[in-house]
Parts: sequence; C-alpha cells; structure tokens
Amino acid sequence: MSVQHYQEGPVDLPSQEYAAWPPGEDTVRCPHAYFRTLREHAPVYRYPGGGDDAPAIFIVTGWEEAASVLLRPQSFANHLGGLLPAFDENELPLPVPGAASFYEDDNVFFADGEDHRAKRAWVLRLVTRDNLEAFRPVVEAEVDRLIDAFIADGRCDFRGQFTDVMPMVVVRQIMGLPDAVDPMIKRMSRAISVSDNNPAQTPEQVAELQASSLAVLQACVEVLRSRQAAPLDGDYVSGLIAHQVRRDGAIDLNALAKHLMVTIFGADHAMGGHLADIAARLGRDPELQDKVRADRSLIRRLANESLRIESPVPWLFRNCVADAVVGSVTIPAGSLVLVASVAANRDPAKFPDPEAFDLDRVNVERDHLTLGRGVHRCAGAEMARLQADVTVNRLLDRLADIRLDEATSDLIPELSYGFRVPAEVHLTFRRAAG
Repeated sequence: MSVQHYQEGPVDLPSQEYAAWPPGEDTVRCPHAYFRTLREHAPVYRYPGGGDDAPAIFIVTGWEEAASVLLRPQSFANHLGGLLPAFDENELPLPVPGAASFYEDDNVFFADGEDHRAKRAWVLRLVTRDNLEAFRPVVEAEVDRLIDAFIADGRCDFRGQFTDVMPMVVVRQIMGLPDAVDPMIKRMSRAISVSDNNPAQTPEQVAELQASSLAVLQACVEVLRSRQAAPLDGDYVSGLIAHQVRRDGAIDLNALAKHLMVTIFGADHAMGGHLADIAARLGRDPELQDKVRADRSLIRRLANESLRIESPVPWLFRNCVADAVVGSVTIPAGSLVLVASVAANRDPAKFPDPEAFDLDRVNVERDHLTLGRGVHRCAGAEMARLQADVTVNRLLDRLADIRLDEATSDLIPELSYGFRVPAEVHLTFRRAAG
C-alpha cells in the first residue's frame, strides 16, 4: 500500500499492519522485522488517520531521531492524559480519596517539569552509592536462597522460580514492606502487563488493573502511616517521609504511596524480563557462558548488550506539546509519539551488524536507549546493574554447564503492549564443584 509518511513522499509498505498502531499480536510479540522495514522506509513515520478527536500517531525507529525526541522534554512530554482512552482508563486510583496533595497525580514515569524532578529525587534517594553497597548483601542473600531451592534438581523454571520472585522481594525488603504484599504485587504486575498501552483492553482488564493497584496502594499507605508514627533508623521509607514533609510541611500519602508502588513494579516486571533474557542467552551459547565465567568483568557488557538487543521495555510514549522537527519531519503539537527504543537499538547506523550479540561493542553502554535518555533516563539503572551483576556471578559460581532446555522453553515474549518478557525459560545444569 502507498502511504504518506511525511518525510520523502509516498512509500510502499508491504501490509495493512502499517496502516495503524498497534500491528497484529504476532508482530507485537516479534516486532523486529516490522520495525526494520519502518526504519528503512521512514525512521519517523506517521500512521494514516488522526485529527478531529484522535491524535496523529508517529512512530520513531531511527537511533538519531529517537534520541532527539527523548532529549527534548519541553517538546515531548511524558504526561499522556487525554491522548487515547487507554491512557485515561489506566490512571491509578487514589488510596486516600480527598486527601490534599502537593503533587500532580502522575507517577514518576509520566511526570514532567518540577513535579518530575521532585519524584525522581525520591528514587535517587534509594540508589545512592552507599545504599547500593549496603543492598548488595541483601541481593546476594535472596539470589542464594532461590538457587538453594532448585540446585539439587539439576533444572529449574527460571522465570517461575527466580526472576518472577527475586527483583520484587529484594526491593520489597529494602523498603521494609511486609511479605504479605508479594501476591498483591504479582497480581498488579500481571494486570499492568496486560493493560498497559493496550488499545483493545476490555472493561474487565481495566477493572482488574484498578482493583489490583488499589490493593497495593492501600498496603503502601499502611506502611507509610506506620513509619510516620514510628520512624526506623536508616530506613528508606522513614527517610523519604521526613524528606517530603520537610519540603511540603505535611505528609502526602497519595503521592508517596504511588511512588512506592511504581518503584516496586519497575523493579519487578522489567527487571525480571531482563534477567530471564540474560539467563536464556547464557544457556543457549556455551561459548559465551565460558567467556563470561572466565572473565567476570564482562558481566556489565553482557547486561548492556542484552538490554540493547532485547529491551524489556520496547517503546516509550511521548505527548508532543509543541511543534517539533525530528529528522526532516515536522510533528505537530497534540500528536502521540511512539519512541521505539527496541528499533533504535538495532539501527545499523549506530550499531554495526545490529542483529548480532557482541560483547565487544565499545559504544553499547553509552548509546543503547533501553534506559531512556536525558532527564527521564531510568533512575533505577544502577540498581538494575547491581541485580544483574549479583545474579550472573552467583549463577556462574554455583552452577556448571548451564543449558537452556529448548523443549520446554518459549523465548517468544508474552503478549504485552508495554513489555517484552520471555514466556518460558527453563534451564538444566550441574552443581558447580566446590
């Protein structure tokens, strides 16, 4: 079909999938060929339609163009309310209705300006250098506890027995939340992964998202009230409350509860997908595994190249609030812009031989866009690096001959419009000597 893409005139794209976002479910699960075609034809592409009550929708697949959008928050805002019904329907409920708040209702992922700076500072309080050093033993203890549970079996369901558990439990422990919230968090994670950015979500899915989120938010409110009444020395939540009250004069239960909830979720679903991909990659490539086993300094490169080639968060949405030129394309204010970082990370202009997994790429940590760019770059990046470093080190220390069980694994991601998490990762191994 011939489609105007607002760059060099009409181009012929091979199927109706390019007529609207999102494409079909199979393409959402495996989008790389789709994005490669878009990037080659039009790295900034406008889907047909839009106007009147519907925003124009642009998708950005080239690296330079994607970085340009992410680095201009004055033109491309994170707040998405009013653009599409799915964004409005998925706004989270208030755990304490009617309570006064000093902040916008958006969580840190969708905040802008001063509101974003304040909420980002809350995250950065968690991931200071001193805190990360103190958290390493917590991560190591949880990683070893989970390995202990399956090491005698010689095999494991790595998602079910490890990645679906470890990141969530570590952050929950760091925040001092009760273990009773674990099933609530998993229920909420499932609901968000199904509903987030899903234009075809059902009323039942919206209701489940609201109910599951409210349960976690209410649990967070109870923790906040408890810490306000009896602060704990060296405790993150106690320190956060004191910081926010000093700034604003009174506690903001709604804003802080949402912050705790999204921090736990951010550490749970995307981090779990990242670790599952790393483990599957080591299990499928014995030579890579041996190389990293012999030189642990390569773990950081392993994690970054994994983030580049298989982003657990494949795309980011932005609200164009002022006319802007990206590449040679003018994007009008009021448009919805989809920044496909998973496509930009495979742009051969930035990453030669982009389909290859290459530990020797010199620019991967600096240039991959999975963690974002600029003021909205992932504030939890160092926590993610810590968890990846501990996980890979302990797996290699304690397990030998790690192999992906191809018969029971399914590395095609689950259907989600916001995340890429391998459906099944099953490993076999031997207990390491010593």
